[in-house]
Amino acid sequence: MSPRTKKQFKEIRKEKRAIIMEAAIEVFAEKTFMGASVSMITKKAGISKGLLYNYFDSKEDLLQQIIFEGIDEFIQVFDVNKDGVLTEDEFAYFIDETFRLLKKDIHFWKLYFSIIVQPDVMVLVQDKFMEILGPFLQTLMDYYEAKGIANPMAHARLLGALMDGVSMNYLVDPVSFPIEDIKKIIIDKFK
Repeated sequence: MSPRTKKQFKEIRKEKRAIIMEAAIEVFAEKTFMGASVSMITKKAGISKGLLYNYFDSKEDLLQQIIFEGIDEFIQVFDVNKDGVLTEDEFAYFIDETFRLLKKDIHFWKLYFSIIVQPDVMVLVQDKFMEILGPFLQTLMDYYEAKGIANPMAHARLLGALMDGVSMNYLVDPVSFPIEDIKKIIIDKFK
Protein backbone atom coordinates (compact mmCIF):
# COMPACT_ATOMS: atom_id res chain seq x y z
CA MET A 1 0.00 0.00 0.00
CA SER A 2 1.55 3.26 -1.11
CA PRO A 3 1.44 6.45 0.98
CA ARG A 4 -1.35 8.90 0.33
CA THR A 5 -0.73 11.81 -1.99
CA LYS A 6 -1.25 15.45 -1.05
CA LYS A 7 -4.35 15.42 -3.24
CA GLN A 8 -5.75 12.40 -1.36
CA PHE A 9 -5.08 14.09 2.01
CA LYS A 10 -6.80 17.23 0.76
CA GLU A 11 -9.84 15.19 -0.33
CA ILE A 12 -9.99 13.39 3.03
CA ARG A 13 -9.83 16.72 4.88
CA LYS A 14 -12.57 18.14 2.65
CA GLU A 15 -14.80 15.11 3.30
CA LYS A 16 -14.22 15.17 7.09
CA ARG A 17 -14.90 18.89 7.22
CA ALA A 18 -18.17 18.39 5.30
CA ILE A 19 -19.22 15.58 7.67
CA ILE A 20 -18.57 17.79 10.70
CA MET A 21 -20.43 20.72 9.19
CA GLU A 22 -23.44 18.60 8.23
CA ALA A 23 -23.61 17.09 11.72
CA ALA A 24 -23.37 20.57 13.25
CA ILE A 25 -26.16 21.90 11.02
CA GLU A 26 -28.43 19.09 12.19
CA VAL A 27 -27.52 19.52 15.86
CA PHE A 28 -27.85 23.32 15.72
CA ALA A 29 -31.21 22.99 13.95
CA GLU A 30 -32.47 20.53 16.55
CA LYS A 31 -30.98 21.99 19.75
CA THR A 32 -30.34 25.66 18.72
CA PHE A 33 -26.84 27.04 18.73
CA MET A 34 -26.87 27.83 22.44
CA GLY A 35 -28.32 24.42 23.32
CA ALA A 36 -25.83 22.49 21.20
CA SER A 37 -22.52 21.28 22.55
CA VAL A 38 -19.34 20.21 20.82
CA SER A 39 -19.92 16.73 22.30
CA MET A 40 -23.33 16.52 20.60
CA ILE A 41 -21.80 17.53 17.28
CA THR A 42 -18.88 15.09 17.50
CA LYS A 43 -21.21 12.26 18.51
CA LYS A 44 -23.48 13.00 15.54
CA ALA A 45 -20.46 13.16 13.21
CA GLY A 46 -18.90 10.01 14.70
CA ILE A 47 -15.59 11.73 15.44
CA SER A 48 -13.53 12.80 18.44
CA LYS A 49 -13.48 16.32 19.87
CA GLY A 50 -9.81 16.54 18.96
CA LEU A 51 -10.60 15.90 15.31
CA LEU A 52 -13.24 18.63 15.31
CA TYR A 53 -10.67 21.06 16.69
CA ASN A 54 -8.29 20.12 13.87
CA TYR A 55 -10.83 21.71 11.52
CA PHE A 56 -12.49 24.43 13.60
CA ASP A 57 -11.22 26.64 16.43
CA SER A 58 -14.50 26.52 18.38
CA LYS A 59 -18.23 25.94 18.15
CA GLU A 60 -18.55 29.62 17.17
CA ASP A 61 -15.98 29.21 14.37
CA LEU A 62 -17.87 26.14 13.14
CA LEU A 63 -21.15 28.08 13.04
CA GLN A 64 -19.49 30.98 11.24
CA GLN A 65 -17.97 28.71 8.59
CA ILE A 66 -21.31 26.98 8.00
CA ILE A 67 -23.16 30.27 7.61
CA PHE A 68 -20.49 31.98 5.51
CA GLU A 69 -20.23 29.07 3.08
CA GLY A 70 -24.02 28.84 2.78
CA ILE A 71 -24.38 32.55 2.13
CA ASP A 72 -21.53 32.43 -0.36
CA GLU A 73 -23.34 29.70 -2.29
CA PHE A 74 -26.48 31.86 -2.24
CA ILE A 75 -24.62 34.97 -3.43
CA GLN A 76 -23.05 33.05 -6.33
CA VAL A 77 -26.48 32.82 -8.01
CA PHE A 78 -27.01 36.60 -7.78
CA ASP A 79 -25.71 38.74 -10.67
CA VAL A 80 -24.05 35.67 -12.13
CA ASN A 81 -21.58 37.57 -14.32
CA LYS A 82 -20.69 39.82 -11.33
CA ASP A 83 -20.81 43.02 -13.37
CA GLY A 84 -22.92 44.85 -10.77
CA VAL A 85 -25.88 45.12 -13.13
CA LEU A 86 -28.84 42.82 -12.72
CA THR A 87 -30.74 41.96 -15.91
CA GLU A 88 -34.29 40.60 -15.98
CA ASP A 89 -32.92 37.17 -16.92
CA GLU A 90 -30.44 37.28 -14.02
CA PHE A 91 -33.25 38.36 -11.70
CA ALA A 92 -35.42 35.40 -12.74
CA TYR A 93 -32.43 33.05 -12.45
CA PHE A 94 -31.69 34.37 -8.96
CA ILE A 95 -35.26 33.77 -7.74
CA ASP A 96 -35.32 30.31 -9.31
CA GLU A 97 -31.93 29.34 -7.86
CA THR A 98 -32.77 30.75 -4.42
CA PHE A 99 -35.67 28.35 -4.13
CA ARG A 100 -33.59 25.48 -5.57
CA LEU A 101 -30.99 26.07 -2.84
CA LEU A 102 -33.74 26.29 -0.22
CA LYS A 103 -35.15 22.92 -1.26
CA LYS A 104 -31.67 21.37 -1.56
CA ASP A 105 -30.57 22.20 1.97
CA ILE A 106 -33.53 22.63 4.29
CA HIS A 107 -31.42 22.07 7.45
CA PHE A 108 -29.04 24.90 6.55
CA TRP A 109 -31.87 27.36 5.90
CA LYS A 110 -33.64 26.42 9.13
CA LEU A 111 -30.38 27.17 10.91
CA TYR A 112 -29.96 30.44 9.01
CA PHE A 113 -33.42 31.70 9.97
CA SER A 114 -33.01 30.59 13.58
CA ILE A 115 -29.78 32.58 13.81
CA ILE A 116 -31.17 35.84 12.46
CA VAL A 117 -33.79 35.90 15.21
CA GLN A 118 -31.31 35.21 18.03
CA PRO A 119 -29.41 38.44 18.80
CA ASP A 120 -26.79 36.63 20.93
CA VAL A 121 -25.98 34.32 18.03
CA MET A 122 -26.49 36.83 15.21
CA VAL A 123 -23.64 38.90 16.63
CA LEU A 124 -21.26 36.07 15.62
CA VAL A 125 -22.05 36.51 11.92
CA GLN A 126 -23.45 40.04 11.70
CA ASP A 127 -20.36 41.76 10.26
CA LYS A 128 -20.00 39.22 7.46
CA PHE A 129 -23.76 39.41 6.75
CA MET A 130 -23.54 43.16 6.31
CA GLU A 131 -20.40 42.85 4.18
CA ILE A 132 -22.20 40.44 1.85
CA LEU A 133 -25.73 41.83 1.93
CA GLY A 134 -24.79 45.51 1.47
CA PRO A 135 -23.64 45.13 -2.17
CA PHE A 136 -26.48 42.66 -2.79
CA LEU A 137 -29.05 45.22 -1.64
CA GLN A 138 -27.36 48.00 -3.64
CA THR A 139 -27.48 45.93 -6.83
CA LEU A 140 -31.20 45.28 -6.27
CA MET A 141 -31.83 49.00 -5.67
CA ASP A 142 -29.90 49.85 -8.87
CA TYR A 143 -32.00 47.29 -10.75
CA TYR A 144 -35.25 48.91 -9.64
CA GLU A 145 -33.91 52.43 -10.17
CA ALA A 146 -32.90 51.55 -13.76
CA LYS A 147 -36.46 50.34 -14.33
CA GLY A 148 -37.78 53.74 -13.21
CA ILE A 149 -39.38 52.36 -10.05
CA ALA A 150 -40.14 55.00 -7.42
CA ASN A 151 -38.44 54.21 -4.10
CA PRO A 152 -36.11 51.42 -5.25
CA MET A 153 -34.90 50.87 -1.66
CA ALA A 154 -38.40 49.98 -0.52
CA HIS A 155 -38.83 47.58 -3.47
CA ALA A 156 -35.49 45.88 -2.78
CA ARG A 157 -36.28 45.51 0.92
CA LEU A 158 -39.81 44.28 0.17
CA LEU A 159 -38.41 41.62 -2.16
CA GLY A 160 -35.96 40.51 0.55
CA ALA A 161 -38.70 40.35 3.17
CA LEU A 162 -40.99 38.48 0.79
CA MET A 163 -38.28 35.95 -0.04
CA ASP A 164 -37.59 35.43 3.67
CA GLY A 165 -41.29 34.97 4.42
CA VAL A 166 -41.85 32.54 1.56
CA SER A 167 -38.74 30.62 2.57
CA MET A 168 -39.84 30.32 6.20
CA ASN A 169 -43.31 29.15 5.17
CA TYR A 170 -41.76 26.53 2.91
CA LEU A 171 -39.48 25.34 5.73
CA VAL A 172 -42.50 24.87 7.99
CA ASP A 173 -44.46 22.93 5.36
CA PRO A 174 -42.21 21.72 2.53
CA VAL A 175 -44.66 19.06 1.37
CA SER A 176 -47.75 21.13 0.58
CA PHE A 177 -46.44 24.71 0.33
CA PRO A 178 -46.89 25.77 -3.34
CA ILE A 179 -43.35 27.09 -3.75
CA GLU A 180 -43.15 26.63 -7.54
CA ASP A 181 -46.34 28.64 -8.10
CA ILE A 182 -45.21 31.33 -5.68
CA LYS A 183 -41.80 31.49 -7.37
CA LYS A 184 -43.51 32.24 -10.71
CA ILE A 185 -45.65 34.95 -9.10
CA ILE A 186 -42.59 36.60 -7.53
CA ILE A 187 -40.72 36.60 -10.83
CA ASP A 188 -43.77 38.01 -12.63
CA LYS A 189 -44.58 40.73 -10.09
CA PHE A 190 -41.07 41.82 -9.06
CA LYS A 191 -39.09 41.45 -12.29
